[in-house]
Amino acid sequence: MVKIKHYSRKFLNKSTGLSAIETSIDTTLWSGGVEGSVSITDCARQVNLDFSLYDVKDVDVKIAKLNLLLVEISAFRDVYLQHYDEIKDNLSKKEKERKKLQGKKNELQ
Repeated sequence: MVKIKHYSRKFLNKSTGLSAIETSIDTTLWSGGVEGSVSITDCARQVNLDFSLYDVKDVDVKIAKLNLLLVEISAFRDVYLQHYDEIKDNLSKKEKERKKLQGKKNELQ
């Protein structure tokens, strides 16, 4: 029987918060299968994706699911990267406008 043991937990924020991605794979003695999961958490929410394998047909289905997730997440990232400078400029302008309005609001009080 194949023996697999994998566990990883990486925090998604550099300095604060508990956002993380956690992956685990472990073979099960009782079923001969493989327990696999991916959990993504932020401060208030958690998403769990199950990639457990108990049947031969599960293997190709779960690999296809993983591949599709990776393709879509990569495409999502690529859209952000294509518009990186434009996004930063827009957000910077909006932030300056908010600070300016807040300053005027404070002056009136």
